[in-house]
Amino acid sequence: MSRHVPDFINPIRAAEGGYVIAGRLAFARMKRLLEVVANAEGTAEVALNFAIDGQGIPNVRGQISAVLELTCQRCLETMKIPVTVKISLGIVGSENEAKRLPEQYDPVVMHGEQLLIAEMVEDEILLALPAIPRHDPADCAAAERAEKVRQDRAGESDASAANPFAVLAKLKTGR
Repeated sequence: MSRHVPDFINPIRAAEGGYVIAGRLAFARMKRLLEVVANAEGTAEVALNFAIDGQGIPNVRGQISAVLELTCQRCLETMKIPVTVKISLGIVGSENEAKRLPEQYDPVVMHGEQLLIAEMVEDEILLALPAIPRHDPADCAAAERAEKVRQDRAGESDASAANPFAVLAKLKTGR
C-alpha cells in the first residue's frame, strides 16, 4: 500500500499485483478542477484498489472524498460541498472493449500503458459535482433577499388593491 499518490501507474501491472493506492491528492495537480473550486489549496482523499476480477477484467475500485468550495449560483458566495465518490472502473484498451464491460464497471480507456491518477480522480470528482451549485434556500443570502422583496411587494399590493374590481367600478360610473 502506498501513502503517496503517484502521477501515473501502469494499471494492468497494478491490477496483476493487487496494488493499493491510498493518500491525499492536491487539487493543484488537477487543473480542470481548479477552474471550478475556490479552495485551490484543498486535497482529495484517495483509496484505490487495483485487481483482476473473476472474468479476467483488470479494474480499479475505491473511494474519493473531498470538500470543495464552490460558488453558489444564487448569491455568488462560497459554499462547501462534501463529495464522496465510489468508483468501479474497468480498464480497457478500446471503445469496443468498453461496450462489452459488465454493468458494474464504468470504462477507463487506456491510450498507452500509463494511467494518469490525478486525471482519473479529477474526472470522477467533476462528474460528482452539481450542475448548478446552490445553497439550501434556507441558508442562501439571495433567497433571504428575494423573500424580503416578495413580502414587501405583497404588503404594497394588499394596501393598494383591496378590491381588484374597484378600477372597473370607476370606469363604469365615469368618475
